[in-house]
Amino acid sequence: MALIKCEECGKEISSSAKICPNCGYKNDNKTCPECGIVVKQSDSVCPECGFPLQKKNAQNIINENLDKIIGAKSENYVTFKDLFKNTFKKHTEEELDEVFICGGEKTTPDLKDVDPTKASAWVYFKILLFFIIAYVPVRIGFISYGNSNFLPAMVMLAAFAVPVTILIFFFEINVFRNIPFYKVMKYFVWGGGLSLILAILFFSLDFNTDISTYDGALMVGLIEEAAKATIVAIFLFKSKKSNYILDGLLIGAAVGAGFAAFETAGYILRFGLNNGLSTMLQVIKLRGFLAPGGHVAWAAIEGAALMYVKGFDKLDKKHLNDKRFLFICLIPIILHGVWDMPINTPYYLLQIALTVIAWLVIIYFINLGLKQVDDAKKLKK
Repeated sequence: MALIKCEECGKEISSSAKICPNCGYKNDNKTCPECGIVVKQSDSVCPECGFPLQKKNAQNIINENLDKIIGAKSENYVTFKDLFKNTFKKHTEEELDEVFICGGEKTTPDLKDVDPTKASAWVYFKILLFFIIAYVPVRIGFISYGNSNFLPAMVMLAAFAVPVTILIFFFEINVFRNIPFYKVMKYFVWGGGLSLILAILFFSLDFNTDISTYDGALMVGLIEEAAKATIVAIFLFKSKKSNYILDGLLIGAAVGAGFAAFETAGYILRFGLNNGLSTMLQVIKLRGFLAPGGHVAWAAIEGAALMYVKGFDKLDKKHLNDKRFLFICLIPIILHGVWDMPINTPYYLLQIALTVIAWLVIIYFINLGLKQVDDAKKLKK
């Protein structure tokens, strides 16, 4: 029988043991016979000291190591599953409208009304369907009917679909609701364009950026992540309302989504013109499939890192030199570099594994951001 070691007192107990979090009664029933509270496996606590017990999994390992390295004390407010639990529930048009009405003086909720346990997303899926429904007829128009007027629309819809979908996810989970949607779109368009230009300037410095070599691939990761992180930092410095980790995740995701969308549009068009229609369609499928683990995720981590080291202080240039910020930024740089390295794996297993790692880090920062809600409330008292 598997044992879980209590981090607080060192006692080992069975992973199947269930301890009522209300009265401490140990039992194997779904409901505590002593007080009637529902007992779940996730509610298990050490019978010795009452410390919450968790099974070792990839997320817990990431959390523990990042806590040790950057000095944080994370808590699990939500799991990956929790964030998507409302995706397929029915929602009204009014509920949809309300998601996008935020960020103004009258539409930003008071801190006391923000509930960190209710972070979830569902509009992102409707946005993805929106892009798919729009993409199908223009693809038919270009491929089946050979009308070249449909080509620009097909390229843009294919390139923007997944990055914008992921961006909407980050917009939804920002429980502070303090950044209006029009600003998110501004960060998306301006951030994508400016970070691409900055990356091109860095590339012109004649570094080895040949991704057929390991050091060249790592240099590409360093250049492109440095470009995005710079633009994310500029936006965060200029945004007076961006004070929290979830704001950093959102603005970082906006810059990364813009970078990804514009870059993908270029790849689709270039490969299509040079190699034909079949190659173009392959690029569309591949870039769309891999987009969740790419530029959007990496830039979101960079934005969250800067907001984390800032804490509740005013954002200052010293935070850019904070060792914790620089260490966290190494994560997307390494993920990006390894992603581009000439390592061939079947079915893009390497990229899928890197996507999982990136999102484990993102979930870590989402929970740190949700913890910040409670921390802010305590400071305000």
